[in-house]
Amino acid sequence: MAGERSSRDAKARGKSDERKAPPPAGAGWQTMAGSLLVYRGRQDTSQAWLLTFTDLAALMLTFFVLLFSMSTIKDEDWQNLVDALSPQMPSLQEVTVALPTADKAADAVERVPGTDLDYLAAVLKEQMAANDVLGGAQVRREAESLVISVPGDLLFPPGAIELGKAGEKAVFTLSGVLRNLRNVIEVAGHADPNQPQSLYPSNWELSLARAAAVSGRLTKLGYQGSIVVRGYGAAQFQDIDAELSAEERLAQARRVDIVVHSYAEEVR
Repeated sequence: MAGERSSRDAKARGKSDERKAPPPAGAGWQTMAGSLLVYRGRQDTSQAWLLTFTDLAALMLTFFVLLFSMSTIKDEDWQNLVDALSPQMPSLQEVTVALPTADKAADAVERVPGTDLDYLAAVLKEQMAANDVLGGAQVRREAESLVISVPGDLLFPPGAIELGKAGEKAVFTLSGVLRNLRNVIEVAGHADPNQPQSLYPSNWELSLARAAAVSGRLTKLGYQGSIVVRGYGAAQFQDIDAELSAEERLAQARRVDIVVHSYAEEVR
């Protein structure tokens, strides 16, 4: 009997020891303070890259969602969304998205072409060569216009706005060609930087008055179209060739430009 009791006690102690046995090494347990075991988790890092990959995928998804949210909303898609949400949200107000119905770019202006400027330049140069009264006048071809520069000293006495005798003849000669044109004409007055010795307080008023005098004379001599009159004063003095002498630059500054545009006036 005693032997059987000893055998049963030994088996019980063995089972108790099995229950108290520490977990196998390498399972994430670490020994602390002698026999105290603490679970630190598994030490296997072979799958750690999945965490970085997941973060990257989340960031990419967020980026594409932002791109979509900033894109232009189509009217049909927005209306479909409103229709889908209306039964669940009776208080939802309909939103109308204003979309362009046509291209907003301004249409190119189609102008009626006037007399060919190259032909006109050839005719004017021939007139100047045959007539001494236009001595000193210059013809300059630009991209969409022809500029006839007439010296102000030829047209007007110093400080005056009334055409002199030589100026009357010069404008009469030019009107023989210009009055038959359909092109739009602009008359621009210029002046030198010196203070004008006249009743006008500045060169701007003087240059504008001289341009108006030439414009009025062209109209009296038969030009039927409208003329744009401008006064620039000495605003374009710096554009004159700097290699010229000071006297020549001042003489060129005192001029009246007759600008003939390539297009004709629209008939209303």
